[in-house]
Amino acid sequence: MKTLMLASLAALVLVPATAMAQPAGGPHHDRQDIRSAQRDVRDARRDVRDARQDVRDARQDYRRDVRAYNRAHPWRSAPFRYKRFTAGARIQPVYYGNQYAVRDYQRFHWSRPGANQRWVRHYDDALLVNTRTGRVVKVIYNAFR
Repeated sequence: MKTLMLASLAALVLVPATAMAQPAGGPHHDRQDIRSAQRDVRDARRDVRDARQDVRDARQDYRRDVRAYNRAHPWRSAPFRYKRFTAGARIQPVYYGNQYAVRDYQRFHWSRPGANQRWVRHYDDALLVNTRTGRVVKVIYNAFR
């Protein structure tokens, strides 16, 4: 009976010790997970940095195209003052005459004008005008800045 009591007492003492043992991976796996997460964060930051650089490059290309266009098509002083037009406004034919037409709209990635429509320059703004009605369809402010 004494041996049975000692065996049961030993079993009771050892059971909590085995329950507190570390999982199979231990702290080594935790460190690996942390390093992997840090690597993912570094990669994400690099992707964001690359995306920002792409945006800067695209803006620079657009500005270069605008400068080239302005050199090739020098702005003539208009017989009217600047007015900030909005879509839906009705304008006079003097605002969308042939001398103000922008024919190479693809260079600026603007939409193709529909039937009876024309892109025109009004100071630094670009207007898509319906030439039959004189209505402004679309406005791109500071397109030639």
